[in-house]
Amino acid sequence: MKKLFIILIILFSFVLSFSQRFLPPVKDSYLTSSFGEYRDTGDKPHFHLGIDFSSFSRIGYPVNAAADGYVYKIWLNHKVYGNTIFLYHPDYDLITVYAHLNSFKGILSEIANSVISEVGNTFAEVKFPEDEIRVSKGEEIAYSGKSGEAEVPHVHFEVRELRKSGNEEIEIVRDALEFVDYIEMRPRKLEALEIRSNNRTFKLLEDQITEIPFATLPKLEVKADEKIGNNTKIIPRKISLRVNDELVYEIEFDAIRADEMYSANTVFGYGSNIFTYWLKLYSSSFITPIKVNRWNEIAFTLKDRNPAELILEDIWGSVKVYKLVLVKEM
Repeated sequence: MKKLFIILIILFSFVLSFSQRFLPPVKDSYLTSSFGEYRDTGDKPHFHLGIDFSSFSRIGYPVNAAADGYVYKIWLNHKVYGNTIFLYHPDYDLITVYAHLNSFKGILSEIANSVISEVGNTFAEVKFPEDEIRVSKGEEIAYSGKSGEAEVPHVHFEVRELRKSGNEEIEIVRDALEFVDYIEMRPRKLEALEIRSNNRTFKLLEDQITEIPFATLPKLEVKADEKIGNNTKIIPRKISLRVNDELVYEIEFDAIRADEMYSANTVFGYGSNIFTYWLKLYSSSFITPIKVNRWNEIAFTLKDRNPAELILEDIWGSVKVYKLVLVKEM
């Protein structure tokens, strides 16, 4: 009886955890882009701070609220986000963001049209009092589009958290896949394709050890991605480098400060674009995705030959390990 009671508690917790997750903004849709990807569109390179859901190449496809809450603000004519809704969810103390919209629904449509009649195509932000415009989980709030820098119709979705640091309010953008009730059913292939060192490029294979030459300090960059189905490519969630059995460098795309949006070149190397990701395994700067950077500690302890491992992980638990040897050039 006691064992049955424990099982029932576990099952209840499992069901509850999924019922508390956010709904995807587009019903029966699929993921087309992931959090943290490199974007070279717009004025300058930046991080992709959300996840994208297909609107099946349609403008005007219904967009739904992820959870109960109220409208926090809207953006009109933002150069990157286009027409955007921000919802605040008191039960989670989080904000969800819906971008590249073609139009809004109901009272928001009336307000947006009124503002646009005054400002035209210039950017405008409209903030709303707490609880003034309430929404329910799954409620239709807007329609998909390709406003802002979007090239094709889709829905860009974010989860944001406001944190206090002294008198300053910091906006942290989280990987929305952690919060959304979404199961990826398509086949996935996580892999590192190539690695660069001292302007030389080497192919990577799981079943062989790759020797990588370096001079004073290894400045490595790895080309990596995860292919999903036939037409989606996303970035690995975590990239780690171990040298001589020590964790030396690690990047994880779980959160990025909103004010770090235009710091993408700290993490991404030359040749990166919307389809290709060259990830730096070194940096002289610190931003949120860089979790570990110990090169300064170990630079003078490197030997002539240094066994290393490059480890890729995705958000669904897949792991790929590539064996390396970092060889000091004499």
